[in-house]
Amino acid sequence: MADYDQKEDKALDKISEVLDRLDTNVSKEDADLEAGHRTRAWFEKHRAIHDVKKIMHEVGKYDRFDEDEYNKFMKDYQKAIDDYEKQ
Repeated sequence: MADYDQKEDKALDKISEVLDRLDTNVSKEDADLEAGHRTRAWFEKHRAIHDVKKIMHEVGKYDRFDEDEYNKFMKDYQKAIDDYEKQ
């Protein structure tokens, strides 16, 4: 039982990190909007959703996680972020 509790604690810590990252990145949304970029904020929000689903799946609390969909999204996400940084 203690092992399960540790897994849950680690999952909650990971989710907290995801939400902190989301807060930080979405705060950049105002600057992105001024520059005419709305896509970055969209990607950041959806990345957080995918990451939380993955974490929940890893601890057995979410069954509808699709690893292939996650990997495809992360590839698209990285391309979008790289494109923004080139600008």
